[in-house]
Amino acid sequence: MMRFFNSAIYRRFLLALFYVIVAAAAFNGFYAKWRLNDGHAPHSLASMVDGTAYRPYVYRQLVPAVANGIQALLPASAVERISERLSEPRRVNSRSGLAMRYPESEAMLRSVTLRYHIVYYLTFLALLASMFAMRALCLRMGASAPAATVAPLAVALLLPFFLTEGGFFYDFFEVLFMTCAILLAWRVAPESPARAAARLGLLALVSAAATWNKEAFFFFVATLYPLLRLSLPRLRAAGVVGLLMFVCGCVYLALRIRYAGNPGGTVSFQPGANLFYFLDPGNWFRTEGTYGVALPKGLSAVMLLMIAGAAAIGWGRLPAAFRQHVWVALAINVPLFLLFAAAGEARNLSMLYPSLLGLLAMAMMVWMNAAAPSPEGGESA
Repeated sequence: MMRFFNSAIYRRFLLALFYVIVAAAAFNGFYAKWRLNDGHAPHSLASMVDGTAYRPYVYRQLVPAVANGIQALLPASAVERISERLSEPRRVNSRSGLAMRYPESEAMLRSVTLRYHIVYYLTFLALLASMFAMRALCLRMGASAPAATVAPLAVALLLPFFLTEGGFFYDFFEVLFMTCAILLAWRVAPESPARAAARLGLLALVSAAATWNKEAFFFFVATLYPLLRLSLPRLRAAGVVGLLMFVCGCVYLALRIRYAGNPGGTVSFQPGANLFYFLDPGNWFRTEGTYGVALPKGLSAVMLLMIAGAAAIGWGRLPAAFRQHVWVALAINVPLFLLFAAAGEARNLSMLYPSLLGLLAMAMMVWMNAAAPSPEGGESA
């Protein structure tokens, strides 16, 4: 029995179990805070799956389209039977119901409930998958196995804090797509031409799906250039980025044409909102209900202190190509944040999530080594 408990299979089981538990806690932190924007017609799930949401929210159609497709594959009688059971009024006070203690939940609408549950669980699975992808990325950066394992847990638990002034199901898919895109772009070891072409083709598919999920991925692909340069000449790397942007642009254009008649606008233009936000000292110490407790907001002095410490310790240990990726992400995301984000809307700095992951992984590696016992039996300095 001890041989089994010490085996690689059992360790993988424990890793998966811990990741599932932390993903569930983080996802519940998000859902308790925002639900799926139930009742907010401009961007509620009901309006998203029906295609009536306001622009630009309605452009984020990947997951609603999957939910609609799954429901369409089922016989009408099965959909009716499942929907009747999921919208049973007694589920409001049931631990098994998503609408527990919230009768106004769109999970109680029979016409929506099946797709609501599909989106809910797909979003949870996206968060869980992104944690495994983040672990792989940390190992690619050179982090130790313990640090690479813990850093995704920290990022997952931090996400509900950054989902301030709004939070949406597609935010979790965005994390997954960004991490997968970096992993696909970052190949140091030589490959056969066939494998390289397959990898770049998969990267193009990921970019298309990511843009269908959220149009901002069009800008994120530019941050992949320093990583592509590790395995491609300068012109070819630039050509790949250009091709990816073309693919993303085509997907976005198709969505714009499809939903041109919806209310709203192409973007939410709010220049200066965050400049004034940070000029007010009180905003640096604001709190928000997260995990059921009044805790610091995503853009607060506490969170920025945490990020500053991780950056101070981890920055120099990041691979050079990834540091260049961080600089490009900053150069793109910060201006977009200042032009289009609502005041204090930390989630609009989402292109920097992989950067934060890398900094935390490297800093944790240092902190873990510092806390490890020395060979003499004491703690290392």
